Amino acid sequence: MVALAAAVPLGSATSNILSGALLLAWLAAGGFAERWRRIRVHPFALASLGLWLLIVAGALWSSSPWEESWRNIEKYARLLLVPIVISLIAEKRWRRRALLAWMASMALTLALSYLHALWAFPLARATRDGALGDHYIFKHHITQNVMMSVFAVAALTETVRRWIGRPQRAWLHDRIGLGWLTLALLAAFNVLFLVQGRTGYVTLFAGMVVVTLLLLRLRRLALLAPVLFIVLAVAAVSSDALRVRTLEAVAEASAAREGASLTSTGRRVEFVQRSWELIRERPLLGWGTGAYAEHFCRVARSPEWCSVGHYNPHNQFAFIGVQLGGVGLLALLVWLGAALASVWRLAPTERVLGLSLVTTFAIHAMLDSPLYIATESVWYPLHLALVTALAWRSRSAPDQGSESKAVASSSTRSSDGHSGQD
Repeated sequence: MVALAAAVPLGSATSNILSGALLLAWLAAGGFAERWRRIRVHPFALASLGLWLLIVAGALWSSSPWEESWRNIEKYARLLLVPIVISLIAEKRWRRRALLAWMASMALTLALSYLHALWAFPLARATRDGALGDHYIFKHHITQNVMMSVFAVAALTETVRRWIGRPQRAWLHDRIGLGWLTLALLAAFNVLFLVQGRTGYVTLFAGMVVVTLLLLRLRRLALLAPVLFIVLAVAAVSSDALRVRTLEAVAEASAAREGASLTSTGRRVEFVQRSWELIRERPLLGWGTGAYAEHFCRVARSPEWCSVGHYNPHNQFAFIGVQLGGVGLLALLVWLGAALASVWRLAPTERVLGLSLVTTFAIHAMLDSPLYIATESVWYPLHLALVTALAWRSRSAPDQGSESKAVASSSTRSSDGHSGQD
């Protein structure tokens, strides 16, 4: 599990191999009664299992060939990482190790991205793609930017974790805390200046809003919130990549309103419009698992649009809606709601990371199909499971209680006697 968390930012082939190895080890280890007990008390684990079983059932009324239905069932099977991981984690130390393994891989990606700005070394994906001025390393620029925006939040939460309840004078002497803060700023600047993934701009902003809301609750750390926002706002205004890509998005959206356009934004608008046409035709159960490509091409404007849009509509809600109708959309919303409910039970800094993940997924799901595409379909289930694994255990556990007390103490001092406890 720890190896899989480290592998996700680095390579899809390695992630697939380790996912299979994790499943085999899980099956071989036994202890299924205890594992099922952990799954059945965890709403997010049950919601993940239920969503996948609905996708399997959707093959029964699908009009597509069995091979296409099976391909979708196989891709969405990564949802099973949620109950597997949640059933495995009994101790917080293994959850912590997996999260730190992911962060170590993201730190490596960050370092290589800055190196690539100085030297376009041949092993970087941006070099192989001939993407001048873009500095993504192992993954596509959208994937790297989205994960890097969450990494920035994760590094900030590590800083806050260390500084909660500490005297302000101690901060300047806390090299580890300052190191995490530096990593967070470097990650944010990487998203804004070096990698041209527009989705990452939005998810970074959303993540910073979530962090700011936490910091404003803490008297000793509240000043950090406006400082961070000013630094990032000045950086955003100074970023030529952000300005150019934003103006491109506005122009593409305007062109899409006037008629179908084969731009990035225009395609997304067209795909969603055609998808909602198909949902209206069969609103309850949809066209069945794997039937999207067949029916999108049936309503597409031309063979050219069929060829560019048959893979997926770049919108997770539309994708599920076409195949599984209103029932599928409800199951997806329940999945998100169960993740949010689990996140809300966490200690404060862990809750911030969890909220950032849920918010990032919601934004990403409106711009792509992250439960279907290679890296994201492993990353979101795995990472959300890691963050929420212990949410439905005893809330009096020492690892949560100590941080909650520190936050409560800090918040109480900052609110004239009103309790800040969660």
